[in-house]
Amino acid sequence: MRRTLVALIAPPAAVWHYGSAKATAGPIAVFWVTSIVGVVYGLTGGPTLAEGISWATVALAVFLWLASAVWARLVVSGVQQDEVAAPESTRSHQVDPESYTSDPFSQLKG
Repeated sequence: MRRTLVALIAPPAAVWHYGSAKATAGPIAVFWVTSIVGVVYGLTGGPTLAEGISWATVALAVFLWLASAVWARLVVSGVQQDEVAAPESTRSHQVDPESYTSDPFSQLKG
């Protein structure tokens, strides 16, 4: 529950603390920061500089925030599965490179 809450509030922090930060924290942070800027921009009038709030801009920013939260939660759950090496984990389905023969076409030639 705590990981889900952190992923909802601050997705880059969840990936940094619970997940694989070296590959996914940056792109998730870009989505998240863009959503924060979009909310502020929408509350100040948006691209049309309208009087009041630009609800379309705020809705797009909220969508980006939710996308980054879902992305962060998927990364964190994938790392959790890899840590316990469950049967559905990608870690248990990797191919050992040393299991190959020196000639990959040896079965076809035979």
